[in-house]
Amino acid sequence: MAKGTPVSEAEEAEICEALKSGKSQNQTAKDFDRAPDTIHRIADRNGLVYTSPKKAHEARTRYASEERIGLLANCLDKGRDLLAECETPRGYKDLMIGIGIGLDKRHQEEGGGGSSLGEIKLLFSKMEAES
Repeated sequence: MAKGTPVSEAEEAEICEALKSGKSQNQTAKDFDRAPDTIHRIADRNGLVYTSPKKAHEARTRYASEERIGLLANCLDKGRDLLAECETPRGYKDLMIGIGIGLDKRHQEEGGGGSSLGEIKLLFSKMEAES
């Protein structure tokens, strides 16, 4: 159907299926030659929750931060293991620089840097406040 004509029950069902399959509202609007507002109203009417791009970005950022914290933990564990094997002053220096950077990054993720909350904690607080 073209823009400006009423949405049939069959078309609405197809739109709902497209949204349930993970298509964005804007892409669905293009596919069905409908206005994004029409797709949004159909989604609301059918109880389909829409995640705004901003919230999706925050969710990806949260996941990325959790991944970074896990990676840093693994690096620090490896540094601890390598410490016993370190035999030269240069090797020790290089290892300590790596461990120091890892600790600093972990501190930043979890709340350091002079603020009461780290970036990740601020993000969680912001997302909870918006919910």
